[in-house]
Amino acid sequence: MKKLVMVACCSLLALSSRAALFITNNTGCDVYVLIQAHDANHGTCLMQSNRFLVAAGTSQAYNNVTSLNTSPGWQNGPAVVAGSGWDSALFGGASLGGNLGPNCGGTTSITIVNGCGTSTVQADWTAIGANTLIDFN
Repeated sequence: MKKLVMVACCSLLALSSRAALFITNNTGCDVYVLIQAHDANHGTCLMQSNRFLVAAGTSQAYNNVTSLNTSPGWQNGPAVVAGSGWDSALFGGASLGGNLGPNCGGTTSITIVNGCGTSTVQADWTAIGANTLIDFN
């Protein structure tokens, strides 16, 4: 049900020129995420956010790439400017693992065996218009 609500929100926001990012964590464990993006001054996959937590059973939404400028911020450069887009996500538990997303050498679907303790985690990247949904199950 949570995924259906997020897809509906993405669909409504697709009418906007801004590209939103929705992350849902439907697992029983915390997931750490690092987002890769680009803007008018940095090519595809050159901007990397600081690592941030998506707690078990929660979701997070970002209006556009510039909304990560303050928190969690970017590791390798100034704030992202106009002309930006989402490229990829690295994720995992205590350490980063899978590369999820159509750019940066990743894929749109990854299965991580024992990704949540002894449970398998399925991660999916879905583009809906200009918006992106990252779903952990």
